[in-house]
Amino acid sequence: MTSHFSLMLWAGALLCFIAFGLDQADPSTLYLGIVLAIVVFLTGLVTYFQNAQSESIMEAIAKNRPKKAMVMRNGVKVEINPDDIVPGEIVIVNKGDKIPADLRMI
Repeated sequence: MTSHFSLMLWAGALLCFIAFGLDQADPSTLYLGIVLAIVVFLTGLVTYFQNAQSESIMEAIAKNRPKKAMVMRNGVKVEINPDDIVPGEIVIVNKGDKIPADLRMI
């Protein structure tokens, strides 16, 4: 949706430049076109940096996520993917382990 809005603003800026080219007696259309172009450019720049920052945060979270979890299934310790943990399952946690979220400590 944002890209459509940006395209409409770019189109508006272009139309302002065309209108100024057709009638140069009123410079307000030129000013409006310049302001629209600057606003769209700055909005795109801010959006780019916010997306880059969000990606780096998500990568940091993914690195901090445990690769395996030790669980007790049918009386046997089994190492599984943390995504495969089901409600009610016993997760074995040792000192220094990264643990999957949403555990009830007993």
